[in-house]
Amino acid sequence: MTNDTFTFSISTLMDKPMATSENYSFDAPAEFEEIKTDSSINGKVEVMKIDEGFNVITSDVEVDVVFECERCLIEFNEKIRIPHAERQFYFSEPKKIEDIADLFLIDKKRQKIDLSDMLRQEIALHFPVNQVCSDGCKGLCQICGKN
Repeated sequence: MTNDTFTFSISTLMDKPMATSENYSFDAPAEFEEIKTDSSINGKVEVMKIDEGFNVITSDVEVDVVFECERCLIEFNEKIRIPHAERQFYFSEPKKIEDIADLFLIDKKRQKIDLSDMLRQEIALHFPVNQVCSDGCKGLCQICGKN
């Protein structure tokens, strides 16, 4: 999924020397495939030119995600915080890549990078292990089916 909110221009960095960087921030509606949110997503981005493309670091990312309680099936919100995430965006596909899900390419024609999938992956990686509305939730009754 592409969201222009998370698309950043790299045109000013294209002709700059290695290790030149620019910083951005974002605060926009969070719309990700298969992730239901209840707030905007905000955070900071640093884009640094490297030999094969750009190194992208996100920091202080926050978003409220809606989960369904595993015990009682009621929806609840939980704030997801991503203190730091880092990915490389390449000019072209490297000869050796371990995981295709970790391949991020630069839109050379438009001179832009899209962080949508990177952010979606990081949000999913920071989901709570046990998705329950509260520690005291007893769940649904096995006899009557009520909470």
